[in-house]
Amino acid sequence: MNKSSCLYLDTSAVVKLLIDEDGSKQMKAFFCKFGKFHMLSLCFAETLGVLKTKYFYRKNISKIKYFRAETLLSIYCKKYIKIHDVKIAHIDNVFCNIADFVTKYKVDFIDAFQIYYLKKESLLQHTRLITADSVLEKAAKSEKLNVWNCLKDKIP
Repeated sequence: MNKSSCLYLDTSAVVKLLIDEDGSKQMKAFFCKFGKFHMLSLCFAETLGVLKTKYFYRKNISKIKYFRAETLLSIYCKKYIKIHDVKIAHIDNVFCNIADFVTKYKVDFIDAFQIYYLKKESLLQHTRLITADSVLEKAAKSEKLNVWNCLKDKIP
């Protein structure tokens, strides 16, 4: 992989950048190595939801870690991550296509949409999906997408 590759971050990978947990060290090293990323607006919203759940409901991060993660996300999106605003209502047959991916691969709506979006935009040759989700990884690879799993793969 070279620095001109288009690297799309899944929520699971973004959370590894924001909260210290399994895979964070490797994801942070990858982030520093490549420095320019993309993320769908759905994943941005999902990341906020994951942080909310970790702080408010599971209570496995402190208030300081919660606000630090939110601040880092804001900084990263200003400097290093381009957010692609997805207009779901304007995409032909999107819900039928996504329902097919959800059913076929047993992934959630956002994961299915990422696969659909990357395939629809014809970004396959110079695009790589970055994730820590093995189910998403398997589904994306089945659809011929390039994937790097920050939990189990060496940094390319």
